[in-house]
This record gives sequence, C-alpha cells and structure tokens, in this order.
Amino acid sequence: MYIRSLLTMRYFGLCMLFLALVWVGCANKYQKALKNPDNRAKLEMADTYYKKKDFVRALSLYEQIESAYSGTPMAEKILYNSSQSNFGLKMYALAGFQFKTYFENFPSGEHSEESLYMNAYCAYLESFEPELDQTDTYKAIETFHIFINVYPESKYVPECNNYLDKLRAKLSYKAYRSAILYYNMGEYKSAIVSLKNISREFPEMEQKEEVDYLVLESNYLLAKNSVIEKQKERYHSTLKSFEEFEELYTESSKFMKNAKVIKEKSNLALAKINQKEK
Repeated sequence: MYIRSLLTMRYFGLCMLFLALVWVGCANKYQKALKNPDNRAKLEMADTYYKKKDFVRALSLYEQIESAYSGTPMAEKILYNSSQSNFGLKMYALAGFQFKTYFENFPSGEHSEESLYMNAYCAYLESFEPELDQTDTYKAIETFHIFINVYPESKYVPECNNYLDKLRAKLSYKAYRSAILYYNMGEYKSAIVSLKNISREFPEMEQKEEVDYLVLESNYLLAKNSVIEKQKERYHSTLKSFEEFEELYTESSKFMKNAKVIKEKSNLALAKINQKEK
C-alpha cells in the first residue's frame, strides 16, 4: 500500500513537471513570436492561437501587425478575427465597434452580414437591467433595426426580432416602474400621463391590463382628493376612463370587479355634487 502511494505520487509529480515544461515551452514560443520582426510569422502564430481560442495571445499579435497589413487583402481577416477574439473575451463594446468597422470597410466582405448582426448583438449584450440606464438598450434596438433594413431576408432576422422583443420588454418595465412610483407617491396626474404613454407605446407589454386599470383608478383617486371645484370634471373623466377600460376587457378581467366599484363610487359622488348645486 505504501509503495503504491509512492508510485502514485511520483506519477503525479512527473505529470505536473511535464505540464510545467509544456507551459514554459508555449510561453517561450509566444514571447519569441512577439519579438519576431517577421510579420508573416506573427500572422501565422496569431491564427494558430485564434483557432485554439487563445484570444488574449491572438489579439496581442494581431494588434502588432494590423497597421503593417492595412490596405492589403489580409486586413479583412485580421479585423474579423480581432472582432471575434474580443467577443470571445466578452469585451462586447470593443467587439461591437470592430464588427461595425468591418462592415463599413468591407461591405461586400465574406463576413459583412454576420458582422453587422454581431454589432447589434454586442449592443444587446451591453444593455443593462431595467433598473439601470437604458442608453445601450436604445442603441441595440436601433442597430437591430438597421440590420433588418439592410438584410431583410437574412437568417438572423428571427433572432433580431426575438432580441428586439426582449429589449422592448426592458424599456416597458422601466417605464412601468416609473409610473407605479408616481401612483404610490400619490402623484396621480403624473401617474395618469405616464400610464397612458406606456400603454400606447408598449401595447404588447405583460402588465398592459394592470396599467389600463391603474389609469382608471388614478383618475378616481385624483378626483376624490381634489378640491371641490375640480371634482365634478374629474369624476366625469373617471367615468370616461371606465368606459375605455370596459371596451378593452371582458368580464373575466381580474380588475373588472374593482373597475365597476370605481364606476359606482364616481356616480354616487357626482350625484351628491349635483344635489348640492341645485
């Protein structure tokens, strides 16, 4: 048993030594490539690392030779491989910029369609969660639309539409959260404007029915909490909002019962106001 353990440890040690020697050899090979004045040799080594998905080493070599090959047929390949390398390293902003540069410089190139799509996809990956700034979300939406306009028959169009749906869902949820904040703060006039805007802009949103109901409820709460001089007009606005909600949704709506209660309360309030005016 003791001898077997010694043999196992010796075997493990030899394996580790072998791996260390291989690593040192590879490192030395890479360092020699970096210092090699022969650009052709650097390109071959960069391509080798690229195929192995060793993107860090591939990129450093491509960066050294890109100016030397500028204006030559190899420039297209170097730019594309650099773009893919940065994408592989999750450097999406830089990769997206390079993919866009590829499309602009080589509009008829082998990878032009793919590069324009990847430019949009990188923008999508850079898009933040709904709670954060949505500048990149708008950018991604714009770039996907550009791609679809340029390549309407592309195999990537279904993917583009799928990502567009996800991006719009982010925007609609952020707008929904902002409108709910107005509602929770009792800022009903602002809530009504915000809720109506997102209902119109995002008719496909998951919270559409809730948003339309909250327009009605916000109208009612605004009327209820208004000075007497403005209540009559605002209760009428509430009843109009109920009619609009009733046109959109059936009795099966989970909000219909509450909506009808608001209608009844608004009619009662108006009846009292009319009685006082007599």
